[in-house]
Amino acid sequence: MRGPSSTTRSRLSAVALLAGAATVASGLVATPAQATSAFGCNYPRVCFWVSGSPYDDAPPTASFQDNYYQTLGSRSRGADWVYNTRNDDGAKIFYSNGDWVCVAPGELAYLEPYGYAVALDIMDSPYCSY
Repeated sequence: MRGPSSTTRSRLSAVALLAGAATVASGLVATPAQATSAFGCNYPRVCFWVSGSPYDDAPPTASFQDNYYQTLGSRSRGADWVYNTRNDDGAKIFYSNGDWVCVAPGELAYLEPYGYAVALDIMDSPYCSY
């Protein structure tokens, strides 16, 4: 009894090579990034620190998760720091002087140099565009 011909062996080798490559490539497919809690701020929230620093393990003084314009309360108004845990939503921070800044997904921002934070709008855009 004869074994497979060289052409058959070549085809079998090619099939095995492609199957192996497909298996390896399937492990290389990127999965969407998942937000994680950081600085004591749980996903999917935008957290504020009026006092203390997230770098010093101070807990957030307030957090928000709803996608609409919100006036900041006493535990978030005038905050020094903000952290956005959301995957793809920007956090637009409004200041008492009329300026605003966009805090991108996964970004920790120091707010104090920009003004006095008075409101927040969590938006369906990572760049805070309408």
